[in-house]
Amino acid sequence: MTKMKKIGVVSLGCSKNLVDTEVMLGHLVNQGYQILEDFDRVDCLLVNTCAFLSEAVTESLDQIVELAKLKGEGRADRLVVTGCMVSRYGEELRGEIPEIDGVVHPGNLEGVIEAVTGENPVKQPEHDKFPTRLRSFPYHRAYLKIGEGCSNHCSYCMIPSLRGEFSSRETSSVLEEVRWLLDQDVREITLVSQDTGRYGFDGGAGSLSGLLREVLKVQGDYWLRVLYIHPSRVDEGLLDMIASDERVCRYLDVPFQHVSERILSLMGREDAPVADDVLELARRRLPGVFIRSTLMTGFPGETEKDFGELLQFVKNAGIEHLGVFAYSREEGTLAADFPGQVPSGLAKERMEILLAVQEEVSEERLKVLVGKDLEVMIEGADEKGTYGRHRGQAPEVDGVVYLDRPQVLGDIVAVRITGSSAYDLTGKILDE
Repeated sequence: MTKMKKIGVVSLGCSKNLVDTEVMLGHLVNQGYQILEDFDRVDCLLVNTCAFLSEAVTESLDQIVELAKLKGEGRADRLVVTGCMVSRYGEELRGEIPEIDGVVHPGNLEGVIEAVTGENPVKQPEHDKFPTRLRSFPYHRAYLKIGEGCSNHCSYCMIPSLRGEFSSRETSSVLEEVRWLLDQDVREITLVSQDTGRYGFDGGAGSLSGLLREVLKVQGDYWLRVLYIHPSRVDEGLLDMIASDERVCRYLDVPFQHVSERILSLMGREDAPVADDVLELARRRLPGVFIRSTLMTGFPGETEKDFGELLQFVKNAGIEHLGVFAYSREEGTLAADFPGQVPSGLAKERMEILLAVQEEVSEERLKVLVGKDLEVMIEGADEKGTYGRHRGQAPEVDGVVYLDRPQVLGDIVAVRITGSSAYDLTGKILDE
């Protein structure tokens, strides 16, 4: 009997990267590999990296070096690096870290077989083919990638150079994966890409609204969520489609990045509509919607006046979930060479100011939910008790609802909200 080969895997970065990792693991399992969490002794170590920001590059390099040490100690025969670090640095990685035996480009995930077994990947990707995929924990929810790359070319962003122009998956491929996930008892499917709202634009036909319409034809009791929609892609058609079926979470993830017209123009986002107009449209066409956004402080040329506009927006907009990031000067982006670079300390100071204001906003937004009955999907337990998420909370990035007693992971229960804090809720499970 042939001995099953063992591989240890580390996945870094975003939800899109996680899906890529699961696809590569699917290919490896089909080739007879066993995935191990304990790296005591494996045939190969695989790390899927992120290189979107300098901090992510540092984390990825630290992880690669750590795995290289394990290989040097004889705990692995091979070390393979995949993901955005490969896109950003290519073969330079192997020159700097000779312990690396193979690299896999994000556009050629099936090349992981040749990299792990000793040959560099040479196959061309089949973007529209439904991929082999080994899903990771938790099993009751899953991300589903509907496209790859980005065509926005924001002046601060590395994504187009790392992942290429936006390319939509065929609708038939997406639907096949939806059915596959539901057959595995997935209760929540989250559609993701770098620019989910651009779906179908590259082919000259189709749209995210059209894709949602087709997905909703697939029968089943599940939640459907959409993340990462550029403000210019939020229109009445999309909002009406979300409102048309209760399975679609009334949740809108729209990264505004800034509100100053001058800064948006410098960012290469001059086509973005006024943020207040987007919020007004969303709340009018989609009553009860929960909104997530991201903002950036310290972009080159940002003045106190520009920051003042941003601060006033956060105070007045009433956004439920907000991420704030200090600008990171990334080599290879247009913005890296812009004049008026804001000191990193000032950028972080402005970030902290916005986050402090948002904490107050969030607390006020959550108070209005006390006394309401909501469906909650059970996510797990920690030192505070069992917790889950209602439809207005996305996995991993938003707050949670702490419950009064244990429940089964993945179950959906009716809950009466009994309390709130700055970011989390508490609730009592309603007995049927």
